[in-house]
Amino acid sequence: MMANELPEDLVTLILLWLPVVSLLRFKCVCKSWYALITHQNFVRKHLLHNKNSNTHLLLKTSNKTMDDYVVSTISYEELRISPLTQPLPPQYFGNGEKFGISVDVVGSCNGLVCLHGYDTLNVVIWNPTTREIKVVPKSNLPIFAPAGYCTLIQGMGFGFDAKTNDYKIINFVSMYGPKFGDYFKKDVKEIIYQKEVYSLSTDSWRKVDGPQCFIFENPMTYTTGMGSWLAYVNEPDLFVLSFDMSDEVFLKTPLPDNVFGQRLFVLNELIALVALMPVDEKWREIQYDIWLLLEVGVKDSWNRLFTIGPSFARIHRPLGFWKNDTIFLNKIDDGQLFLYDPSTKQMTDLQIHGRYNSMQLVTYMETLVSVKGGNESKE
Repeated sequence: MMANELPEDLVTLILLWLPVVSLLRFKCVCKSWYALITHQNFVRKHLLHNKNSNTHLLLKTSNKTMDDYVVSTISYEELRISPLTQPLPPQYFGNGEKFGISVDVVGSCNGLVCLHGYDTLNVVIWNPTTREIKVVPKSNLPIFAPAGYCTLIQGMGFGFDAKTNDYKIINFVSMYGPKFGDYFKKDVKEIIYQKEVYSLSTDSWRKVDGPQCFIFENPMTYTTGMGSWLAYVNEPDLFVLSFDMSDEVFLKTPLPDNVFGQRLFVLNELIALVALMPVDEKWREIQYDIWLLLEVGVKDSWNRLFTIGPSFARIHRPLGFWKNDTIFLNKIDDGQLFLYDPSTKQMTDLQIHGRYNSMQLVTYMETLVSVKGGNESKE
C-alpha cells in the first residue's frame, strides 16, 4: 500500500511512536509526510507522546588530546554512552576551527540546548538531534554601560514559558570599570547589574527588572518553568535566586544555616543543594550534605536528605542526580565518571572519561522542536 493511501490519522498515530532520527528520514517519503512531520501540531504531539520514554543525558566535555569541546549522549535507563560524539556546532565557534573559549551548557529544555561562550556575548540555541542551530543576537545591555565601563555576562539561564509557548534566555550583565581587576575589588553595590530576556518567538532582547545581586559561579538549575542560581549581596551569605520564565519575576530563598561550598542541581523535579561540609574544624575530613527545597521562597522548606562522605569530596565533584537519589560524580585527577548510591554507599565506574573541569551533565530528550520558534509545546 502506498504511503498516500493510508488515512492521515492512522499515519499520524504510527509516526508518533517513531524516534526523531527515523522521522527525519521519513520526511523524504513524500510531500504529505514532510508537511505532517514538520507541522507544529505533530511536533507538539510527538513531544508529549515521548516525554516519559525519550530521556537521555547529554555529557559535555573537552577532548583530552585536543582543545575542542564535544558532546555525547548517554542512555538514561542503561547509562550507556553513545559511540558517536559530535563537536559543538562550528557556527558557534566563529571560524569552525579549534576553539579556545570555554563553552558552557546554559540549559536543556524540550530537546533544545542553549550554549554560551564564557566571557563572551556568543550564545547559540541548538537541537543536537536535528542539528538545527540558531545564533542568538548579541545582548543589547553593553551599549547601556557608562563611558569607560566594561561589561561581563556573569550569569545566564534558558527555559520554557508555558503561557506563551516560547523559549527564553535570561541574561545577567554586570557593568564595572574601567579595569577588569575592578570587578573583583568592588563591593556589589558599586557594580551596575542589568537583566535582559531573549524571546525565541520574537528573536529579540528586552530589559527586565530584578534584584541587585551577584550571580555565584554556578550553572543554572532548571525546574519546570523556572531557572535558579546561587547569588549573594554580601559574600558569603548566599541565597537561591529563581526566575519565573512565564511571569518574569524573581524569587529569593535563603539557604539552610551553616552550609558551605554549595552547588545546585535538580532532584525529583525540585531544587537540590549539595553542600560541602567539614567533618572537623580543621577541614581534614569533608563530606557532602544533600538538601532538597520543597517550596521556592520558603527557607523552612529545606529538607536534608542524606550525606556523602566523609573524605569523599577530596577527590570527587558532583555533576547531578539520577534515579533513587543516586548522584553522578567525576574524579578530579582523571575526569572519570562515577555513580554513587547513598543507600548502599557503592561507587560504580561508568567507564566514561574527560577533563573533570570541563564536564557538564544535563537531562536531554530527542525532539523535533525547531530552533526557529513556532514549534513550541506546553510542558
